[in-house]
This record gives sequence, structure tokens and C-alpha cells, in this order.
Amino acid sequence: MIGSIRVAQAGPETPSPWWLKGGAIFIGVLGLSSLLGAVSLAFSGIIMDTMMDELDAEELCQDDPEREECEEFIRSISSMSEMSLWDVGAAASAFLFLLSIPTAIIMWNAEDRDTALKLAWTWVTVHAASQFYFIHSYMAWMDDFYESIPAEDLGWVSLFTAITSYGSVLMCELTLASGLVLISYKTRPPTALEVPSAFHVSEE
Repeated sequence: MIGSIRVAQAGPETPSPWWLKGGAIFIGVLGLSSLLGAVSLAFSGIIMDTMMDELDAEELCQDDPEREECEEFIRSISSMSEMSLWDVGAAASAFLFLLSIPTAIIMWNAEDRDTALKLAWTWVTVHAASQFYFIHSYMAWMDDFYESIPAEDLGWVSLFTAITSYGSVLMCELTLASGLVLISYKTRPPTALEVPSAFHVSEE
């Protein structure tokens, strides 16, 4: 005589910690690249200042038949050293490096999911803002540079460069955001839904 038959229900599956650990490795690598970027931008700014201080537009263009246009061209090149890109860019990259340290550590421990994801989203947001700032500053300088070139209509070059530059940054940041969305989804807390088993047979 069969009294009852029940199917044991397994508990909710625990998310794999390697989703957060993988994100920690990725942000750690990007953090190191941000450190290299900060050092590179800082030294580049110093070198640019030194080089451009030695450029004298009047002296270089004194024998040029189109002296005024030549001087404008030299000044447009010299203005690169005055861009805030070098200082602000170095500071932003250094901040990203510092922010990546606690972000990578907490994500690697995979114990505090909420804090880890908040730090990760903050890192991605700052990274996106800094990249768009870099591109915007560079493209603003490029527009002035192209306009300073005499007898050349390079507006189409500036437009093409802007589209490809902004597009590549947008795709990169969307990829980072998509990866973080996937990590957020894969590490969501399991939900225990109690459903009575339908496989229940009872005989007397």
C-alpha cells in the first residue's frame, strides 16, 4: 500500500561568485590602464608646454609670403599645450585608478553584492564621462586646427573624425554597461518560491 509519494524540491540555486570576481579582474585591469593614462597625460602636458614655449610664430613665419596665415597656423598648434585635457585628463585617470582599488576588492570578495555593484556602476559612469570629455576637448582643438590650415576645406575630415571618435567611445561604454548589467542579472539574489508538488499520490 502506497501512503504518499512526494518529490523533494531543491532550494534556490546560489549565484556563482565568479561573475563578480570576473568583473573585479576586468575593472582591475582597466584601473591599471587608467594609472598608465594618468602618468602619460601628465608627462605629455609637461613636454607640450616645454616644446610650445620654444615656438615663436613671428620668428618662424617672418619669411613666409602668407605671414598672417602662417602665424595663425603656428598659434593653433601652440594652443594644444593650453588645453585643460592634460590636467583634467590626468586627474580623472588617477581618480579612476583609485576608485578601481576598492571596487575590485569588494567585487572579488563577492560578499557584499549591493556595494560592489554600486561602486562598479560609479566607476563605469566616471569612465564614460572622462572619455567623452577627452573626445570633446580633442575635437574642439581639431576644429580650430583645421580652420587654421590655409586654402584647405577640411570640414568633412573634422566631421568624419568626430563621428568615428564619438561612436567608438559610445560603443565602448555601452559594452562596459552591458557587461555590468549581465553581472547584475547573474548575481541577483535567489528567490525561494514555495510551490506545492503536484506529484502526490495517496491510497488507502
